[in-house]
Amino acid sequence: MRLDLGDGAYNGIPIWQGAQHWVEIVVREAYTAEYKNIRPALVETTGGGISLKTLLAVATVMASVAEFDTGRESRLSLDKTIERTGKKKRTVQRARQALKLLRVATEVFRGRLRRKKGERQGSYRVGDKGRGWASVWALHPRKPVDKTRVYVDGSIKMAPHPRRGHLLSPTSRREVLNTKRSVDKRAASRRKESKAEVEKAEGVRKGLLLASRWLSNPRTPVWARRHTPRGWAPALAASAAHGWTAADLNDTIDAWAKAQNMVADPKHPIAFIRWLMKQQDLAFAPHVLAQIAADQEKNERERQAAVFEAERGRYALAASEDSMGRQSARFVARRATDIARRRKLESSARENATQPVWITHRQISD
Repeated sequence: MRLDLGDGAYNGIPIWQGAQHWVEIVVREAYTAEYKNIRPALVETTGGGISLKTLLAVATVMASVAEFDTGRESRLSLDKTIERTGKKKRTVQRARQALKLLRVATEVFRGRLRRKKGERQGSYRVGDKGRGWASVWALHPRKPVDKTRVYVDGSIKMAPHPRRGHLLSPTSRREVLNTKRSVDKRAASRRKESKAEVEKAEGVRKGLLLASRWLSNPRTPVWARRHTPRGWAPALAASAAHGWTAADLNDTIDAWAKAQNMVADPKHPIAFIRWLMKQQDLAFAPHVLAQIAADQEKNERERQAAVFEAERGRYALAASEDSMGRQSARFVARRATDIARRRKLESSARENATQPVWITHRQISD
């Protein structure tokens, strides 16, 4: 039995792009970018901080019971969450509060321990023995921070009235609050990236492209799809930098499985691929080795053909057409032909002699 929240409960809350995307990308990136900012408020309200591993564990359990398409209706109770994650009560509560502070989850309905009289009667009629209601959560992409409001003594500061007529407006608040100079005249502050950081970002970008192509390949094992292309990108960055393709990765996995006489089914796919790539010479991908072997075979055929042509030319120019050697060779060839023809005629004659002859007599009537 579920409590109906009524129309408009999810107004203004976006829908997610899937449970795995929300846990591995939305929550992880929000934690990396905002945890230092929200930690003081988290410690003040819950009495401590939280690690990324614990937060992802709680987020995974909450996402497993949410609606598949929208990320809403996540109604898992606190006790069930504690049971499935193996964490303590205060840790789960701290993780939920962190998700709210990171703006990736909204508690649409706050749970309560007791039901009202009418709710208890309705629960009794349908055989529901629950005592209270679990909180209802909506899991969504990170909401942007509202920086348009200015608070003074806890109240929102309203916009001032025009001082010189309704056609004139005061100076932009961006110029007053953020800087003494106009924003249009001030250059954006950017940290100069080092050469190593630029190369690392380019490597991750190539790894992401290789991971996308690999996961879309029908030969790719099923266990590789436990992770998204973004999760695979760092592990495949070095391979992508050396020009590896999706077929190369699958050929390497198949070669390892054939050598070990077992089917590859790793418990930790990313760690397995990292280890497997360390065993390979990345400068020589399987398709490069195949191309080298094909080129060597082609060169060998061309070399043998050239040697044959040279030998034939050498023998062809060794004697003239009317030389004794050529005349003897033609005589031997004609003689061999005559002998073969004669043997064929003799063989046919012997076969005809051994076959029975059937004679039919026509009876002449008187």
